[in-house]
Amino acid sequence: MKILRSLAGVCVGFGVFYAIVRWTSGSDLPARVSWTVTAGILGGYLAALISGAHEFPHAAAVGMLMIVAGFVSMLQQGVTQPGWNQISIAGCGPISALIGAAIRLLTKSRPTSS
Repeated sequence: MKILRSLAGVCVGFGVFYAIVRWTSGSDLPARVSWTVTAGILGGYLAALISGAHEFPHAAAVGMLMIVAGFVSMLQQGVTQPGWNQISIAGCGPISALIGAAIRLLTKSRPTSS
């Protein structure tokens, strides 16, 4: 059951990230970077929330999928040497996913000690 919850967390986190980034792909560079950061934070948060434990490894898995998706996207576009804009967008996503996991940890309820 824990494995299914982990897989669901990573899949939902990456799916939300991917949907937002695809939806905003026609924007100019500053807007795309902003949307990438927002989508990364939300994806990392959701992965951490759904997984229930070990929040950072799950957010890191979402971040790795973001990097893979960035490389696949560059290959599909025929970009042989990525420009600074592709690198900045690819770099913002994984860091943002970890920030999302950190936000989840900060907002997670803690057991009260008696």
